[in-house]
Amino acid sequence: MFKTIRNNWKKSVFAVCAVTYGSNWLYNRYQSNLIRKFYCEQAAKIGAQPCPTMTRLHRVAVLLNGSANNGKAKSIYDKTIYPLLHLTGLDARVYRLDAFKTKDELDELLSKKIEPDQLNALVIIGGDGTLSQLSPYLYESNILENLPICLVPIGEPTIFARSLFPLTSQKKLHDDLHLLCESVFALFNGTIVRKPLLKISLANEQPM
Repeated sequence: MFKTIRNNWKKSVFAVCAVTYGSNWLYNRYQSNLIRKFYCEQAAKIGAQPCPTMTRLHRVAVLLNGSANNGKAKSIYDKTIYPLLHLTGLDARVYRLDAFKTKDELDELLSKKIEPDQLNALVIIGGDGTLSQLSPYLYESNILENLPICLVPIGEPTIFARSLFPLTSQKKLHDDLHLLCESVFALFNGTIVRKPLLKISLANEQPM
């Protein structure tokens, strides 16, 4: 056997690397599924809580930037975030931000299509760029300005969202899954934090 390995060392090295990579991929997938299962069970408990008769479900508008994270945001939403929103019993209505290309289209979406006066909260799914794109509309609308906003950080960078959920300073698969799930659960067990979306500093500003 050792002679065979020695005579075919390139193939042997490739085989070892392939097995190692495959083992790590299977382990990560297994751990990810365990995390999703745990949070889905917690979401199901929230959804199972009795509601008063004729009480309308809490309605949220999910603003999803499908182009975030190199176009993987929709897949991540379907696999991780949608099950949690569904199990909690929220009336979640999804709107793809990347389908609206012009300022007028976005303005119509945020002022009319999502029916802001009927919402209990906004869920923004994307990175810092998505939040920057929406911030002018949030400031200009008296209704949206006063709505709680849940940030689900998908993409890069996600500095603002991670400042709200400082679970990790490193980008790891399992840490990111925890971050995504915890950000959704902030709709129920989180406290409202008021933070400025913009910070302005002068170019010639000297430290005091």
